[in-house]
Amino acid sequence: MSRIPWTKFQDFYLRLGFLKVLVAALSPQRRSATNDEILRRLESPLFDPARTHSKFWLRIGSRMSWYEDEPDDWTGKKKKHPTTAEALLVDGDCSSFLFAITDKTTYKIIDWARDVEFIGRANQITERGLLLRYLIPENVIDRFLGGNVEAWNPFLLSPSERIFFLFHLIEIDDVMLELIEALGKLEDGRILEAREAAQLTCAALITVLTKARSAVQPRDILAFRTACELAGTIAEELDMTDQAGELVGGPRRRTPKPLKPVARRSLSVSGQRLQPRRTTKNADHQTIPRFEQLVDLGFLEKPIDETGGEQAAFAGRRRWRYLPSATCRRWVAARAASEMQEGRFKWEAFATTFLKTFTQEAGRSTAAPSTVARYLWQAYERIRRPAGPNPLDSIALYAMIEALTNGVAIEMADFHRLMLRIKQRSALPDHAFFASGNDLDQMFIQLKPGFVQEVEKNEAILSTVEQT
Repeated sequence: MSRIPWTKFQDFYLRLGFLKVLVAALSPQRRSATNDEILRRLESPLFDPARTHSKFWLRIGSRMSWYEDEPDDWTGKKKKHPTTAEALLVDGDCSSFLFAITDKTTYKIIDWARDVEFIGRANQITERGLLLRYLIPENVIDRFLGGNVEAWNPFLLSPSERIFFLFHLIEIDDVMLELIEALGKLEDGRILEAREAAQLTCAALITVLTKARSAVQPRDILAFRTACELAGTIAEELDMTDQAGELVGGPRRRTPKPLKPVARRSLSVSGQRLQPRRTTKNADHQTIPRFEQLVDLGFLEKPIDETGGEQAAFAGRRRWRYLPSATCRRWVAARAASEMQEGRFKWEAFATTFLKTFTQEAGRSTAAPSTVARYLWQAYERIRRPAGPNPLDSIALYAMIEALTNGVAIEMADFHRLMLRIKQRSALPDHAFFASGNDLDQMFIQLKPGFVQEVEKNEAILSTVEQT
């Protein structure tokens, strides 16, 4: 495991489309931006009242009947009107309509983008955030941010965006990968309520931390302890302390807090002493964001009442109830068939597993160096920097995504092996230049026109690739 699992989730459950809008609003030249500058671009049009876009509202407004125009019976004030973001979710017929963001809490999108490493210091777009921006058609960004909400629906994920998000999320958060595995092994038709979902998340977090315990680097010790403390707290909320015992040790003793007089009186009603209300706040904050993202990615569905009409179906999409999809079960079967060690899965078998899951292809043969080089060059041409070497990690990920959308499974390791072989043999001295280290995430490259043709000429010496 390369990183400690996320412990930064907050009390919000965002659609992945919000991240697309955020990176679209950032400058690809990586100029820094203040929070206020970013928020202004996010708040409009995303959190405009949907009815301000008259043509759009005329088409979608009648479908959102859970909003009413009549004044509230108690306050006399008009009830809240739907935002453009919620209307876009309905217009896109998305699997979930949930998100806990309003025009006053848009800053949470920026917080989340930092957590998932799409923006860094001074709110500059990161390498991964920039890669996501390359996947968004440039011609729709300015039109949408300019107020044409029908130009683009960010909540609909294209095939390439689904590949990108799935790879990135399981790369930075092993709990997501463990959750997909657990969900895919549940019996067909099993509906999960919020508490059951939290229990699965807690078990996945404990499993990941237990596996990582023996390999934690000194720089990660504090983060690991924080994650273990969080796992223990969630286990207490869900009555799962037995499962977390080996990880966090015995029950933790806490100094009792003195009750205030009002609180003390509230614990007694008619002479009967009541137990303080137990909450699952930490469990919900770690569970719901992950489960809602898995809905976006197609691994979970919201169970709906198909006999009750559209509004009954819509009601099901606004609840914390989940149903593992057939996609989830196919993923687990395909991953098991890959027989790849867990630590190498993302680099050696992700593409093959994804292809089997979403296209049900039988398998793949080893890609020829010329094929790998062709997709690598196409990616390099698309995302290379104006000057200087470019990170192989980003180029390889973009190339893998492009190959998968064309039904070709080329693993991240395939791109790395090819470039490492070229570097070690000095096979293309006039067409491939290298900087930094030899690992995938450390190697920087610079390619010259004619790269693919040179690989084809040297196919014999590049076909045998050592394991890295």
